[in-house]
Amino acid sequence: MDKPAGLVTHPAYRHPAGTLCDLVFARQAARGEARPWLLHRLDRETSGLLLFAKTEVARRALVRQFERRTIHKQYVAIVTGTLNPRADTLDAPLRRDPLDRRRTIVDAAGQPSRTRYRVLAVADGLTLVLAEPLTGRTHQIRAHFAWRGAPLAGDTRYQPAEAPLLAPRPMLYAWRLCFRAPLSGEPRCLRAPPPPDLLALLRRLSGDDLDALIPLRHSEALCN
Repeated sequence: MDKPAGLVTHPAYRHPAGTLCDLVFARQAARGEARPWLLHRLDRETSGLLLFAKTEVARRALVRQFERRTIHKQYVAIVTGTLNPRADTLDAPLRRDPLDRRRTIVDAAGQPSRTRYRVLAVADGLTLVLAEPLTGRTHQIRAHFAWRGAPLAGDTRYQPAEAPLLAPRPMLYAWRLCFRAPLSGEPRCLRAPPPPDLLALLRRLSGDDLDALIPLRHSEALCN
C-alpha cells in the first residue's frame, strides 16, 4: 500500500476515523474479503509503503521478521544543508522530548537508535538522502538528521524557527521494503514512486534533469 502524505495511518485519540486503515478495511469489506492486519506505521506527513497481511499465517510470519529485524525499510529524504561523510550510521539514543511530547530528541537516557544513510545528490544547499532505520523509534529519521544539523526540508517540528519553509511537509517517503514471502520464503522487494511534492522540490533545484538528481530511479546499486 502506497500511503499519501497527510493521511493518518490508523485510528488514534485525535483521529478516530478517516484513516488509511479505515479506507483499506472498507475496501476489503466491499470485496467480501476479511479485514487485513496492519504490520507497521508511518507518520501522518510521511508518504510511501505500508505493509498489510491478508491472512493469519502471513501476519505471524511477517511479525517474526519485524521482530528479528530481517525486514529492511529504506526511505528517501531531502535534508537541508550537507552531510559529511556522504555515507555513515547515525548512532544516538532517542527519547520523547519532555518539553514537547510531539518531538523526539537525542538523549543519553533514551533508547538505542541507529540510522544508516547514503547521500545521493547535493544541489543548492539541499541533500537527497537514502536512509535505512536499523531500529524503529518514533520520528527516528527526522530526529537523527536534525541532531546531525541537517533537518528535513519542510519539517517545522525539527527545523529552527527562523529557517525558510521549503516544502509544505517533511520531505520523507518510504521508498523500498524488502522481506521474505510468508509461504515460499522467497525474497520480495516493493518500491513506491517518488511523490509529486518531493519531485516538485527537486525540479526547483535541477530543472528537468531529474535522472541526474534521482539515481534511485535507475540504480540497482542502491539495493545492496
